[in-house]
Amino acid sequence: MTRAERVYRALTRQALDRVPKGEWQLAPGLVAALLGKTSPITWEDEVAARKLLGMDLVGLTAGVSEKEASSFKRWREDTDFFIFALVDGPFQRAAKKMGFMDFLCRVANREEQIMELAQDEARQGTEEALRAVEAGAHGVILADDIAYTRGLYISPILVRDLFLPLWERQVAKLKEYQVPVFFHSDGNIQDLLPYLVKAGFTGVHSLEPASGMDISKIKHEYGNELCLMGNFDLDFLIRASEKEIEKAVRELMTIAAPGGGFIFSTSSGCLGPELPAEKVLTLYRAAGRWGEY
Repeated sequence: MTRAERVYRALTRQALDRVPKGEWQLAPGLVAALLGKTSPITWEDEVAARKLLGMDLVGLTAGVSEKEASSFKRWREDTDFFIFALVDGPFQRAAKKMGFMDFLCRVANREEQIMELAQDEARQGTEEALRAVEAGAHGVILADDIAYTRGLYISPILVRDLFLPLWERQVAKLKEYQVPVFFHSDGNIQDLLPYLVKAGFTGVHSLEPASGMDISKIKHEYGNELCLMGNFDLDFLIRASEKEIEKAVRELMTIAAPGGGFIFSTSSGCLGPELPAEKVLTLYRAAGRWGEY
């Protein structure tokens, strides 16, 4: 079974040898530490580090440059990793254009100009995603940070009326090309989950435990409709002992792995250079042990 096949099987809850696992991005400094290198890090080094950790996937930022397109092609042709294209969603893209607080106020007032901007950003994001798929991506992660630790930045009603239709159109267009689409947002997105199902998303990433995202409850309520990815806290990883990491991984796998539809990852999806390499190795080795079916 290839790494990409393993991820595909998790998305469709088919029989698996083990839970697929991985992060979107590994910082070059962490790659160097994992491999014991001091020289500049190459693409081959990142592949080696991901294999060392037993990862099955990688995330690449979608864009328009020839360099970005060639990166998708190289991962697709020279490895068997599942490739996610990372694309900002309309909420996040429009907020960056406007300035966050001004954007929130104008969304709350349902200003037509703002929604026209969000619609245009959704269209551009879909086009970027499709170019990434053409270049070699297997799937798409729509990153739309619409929540903080206590809940959504805007009311669920505004989400339903203004942003759900945009996500629905984006997902529908991508699924015309048989592309699985994940939704990512940090924070507490409990109130958002029904809308993600309605929009047709294949899965959801982050499920931040520090924001109250209860993986047991989410698995019970949405495990047959959404592939779950994430839920391991990076702050906990930094401060925890080896035994505590092992215990936490075992508990997460016990809850989330049965029946498939789970991909092991941190809730961040990005492992930075500040993380001790030995902690990352402990985390992923534990995930390998406790993720077997």
